[in-house]
Amino acid sequence: MKNTEKCEKIMDEFLMLDKKQALPVSVCLHLLACKECRTRVRLMTMAEKKLAEPMYVPLPLSDEKLAAIMKKVDPDFCIDTVCPVSFSKWIIAGIGLILAIVFYALFGFNAGGSSGLTLLMYVFFGVCITLYCSMFIGSNLDFFVKNIDAIKPLAAHQTTPAV
Repeated sequence: MKNTEKCEKIMDEFLMLDKKQALPVSVCLHLLACKECRTRVRLMTMAEKKLAEPMYVPLPLSDEKLAAIMKKVDPDFCIDTVCPVSFSKWIIAGIGLILAIVFYALFGFNAGGSSGLTLLMYVFFGVCITLYCSMFIGSNLDFFVKNIDAIKPLAAHQTTPAV
């Protein structure tokens, strides 16, 4: 068998492997002996790592290219109507909700309220907390989806022990 045919066979065998799969002994020995194949494998590995990185180029909100793209997508788009996301209102509402719960817990029992009213107030607070969390997640869903996508590659690299 010619050397180029052997190299092609070894490269085919290498390319058929799954990610993180151990190299067969024959491929490993050939890569140790053949500089050309070793270089090709190294270049392919580097290219794969580069392609696996997320492509992200930060652009300022006032970038003209971004505005032009948005105008093509939506002719009614106006850059002035886009407001930056601010968590200050959410933080203030959350603190207010916590203070209301603490205030009721400290002073609601002293007022001599009935157990029915107390139960009703705690159900009301539970509904408020549920609505607050649901609205927060719903209105900031793009933020959470981006973070979930960023976490997925990290989880893929972790190995689980065999059972």
